[in-house]
Amino acid sequence: MSAESRQGRVVVGLTGGPGAAFGVRLLEVLAALPVETHLVMCRCASRAIARETGRAPEQIRALADRVYAERNQAARISSGSFLTLGMAIAPCSASSLASIGLGLATNLVHRAADVTLKEGRPLVLVVPGDGLGPLRDDALRRLARTPRVALVRPRGARPEEVDAAVREVVELLGVGA
Repeated sequence: MSAESRQGRVVVGLTGGPGAAFGVRLLEVLAALPVETHLVMCRCASRAIARETGRAPEQIRALADRVYAERNQAARISSGSFLTLGMAIAPCSASSLASIGLGLATNLVHRAADVTLKEGRPLVLVVPGDGLGPLRDDALRRLARTPRVALVRPRGARPEEVDAAVREVVELLGVGA
């Protein structure tokens, strides 16, 4: 898809939580839509992708229009003046959930999420499974009360559950074909 036909930008963060298939499928779907994707893939996500999907992280990076290093907090996506439609983190690890909930920007995923919220743009967090534990549940509840944060909580990772979760993310971001 040419740059002229793009209708906006979406930031995608892939963290090291279980459920790498959600982030991979989201990038595949977004690649077919008229949006420009900006990806930050954490080191732990790279390992999870290889382990859970059997695909090389380079294959997943190739799905995005722009890729940023996890430690590059000076990247364009860390600025509120860089206009986006919103951000999705899929999957959102427990440590990312806690960091974002406390406003800690320990890496570019967390910083971009903080900027997304500061600018009043949608932030969609895919948090697979249940039973996170009391402290993580507190972070989840805190974020659920934050304006413009949407939580997608798939209960499984079968292909139809992954597709349903990704459809929900795309709808919440307001991205259309």
